[in-house]
Amino acid sequence: MKSIDFSETTKPKPSFWRRFLLVTTSVVILLLAGGVVVVRWLGEKKLQEQALLAESRFNTVQRQDLALFAVPLAWSVRKELIKQNYEQIDEYFSQLIKRKGFGLIMLVDPSGLVKVSTDRKIQSSSFYRLYPDFRLDATGTVSYRVQEGESLYLVPVMGLNEKIGTIAFLYRYRTFSLP
Repeated sequence: MKSIDFSETTKPKPSFWRRFLLVTTSVVILLLAGGVVVVRWLGEKKLQEQALLAESRFNTVQRQDLALFAVPLAWSVRKELIKQNYEQIDEYFSQLIKRKGFGLIMLVDPSGLVKVSTDRKIQSSSFYRLYPDFRLDATGTVSYRVQEGESLYLVPVMGLNEKIGTIAFLYRYRTFSLP
């Protein structure tokens, strides 16, 4: 029997046009696949940037709404504080704490003593013992970030000539989710 040596058999060399077509087709397919990957990556990156921007705007609107809400709350508390009607202030706070997002709510007198609080354990204690880094001397509504997604709002309650108290409340922001 005769053995056949496959190593010595040579295949005919493909023509120039066949090689050109094979290389060109491969390059075009690679370029198209790369283009699809790059366009998809850029689209996802832009979508993430837009989501972060929308979340930032959403949180800004919530902060503005709370600052706007704080003014009539301070007026109501001022009216009751002048009458020294702490029971009614406690009722305001008790109803407010039931709302989603609101945490601890307290009325602090100018010396830093907590007069009314939704947490009875801290009533008659010092505000500065609870929050030593925050100052009560602001003349307008201010907010301080306590944790991620939660802020402490300080709302001054003004009498005729001086500040007669400060409303302090914790608010946890609603999270933003894309549809």
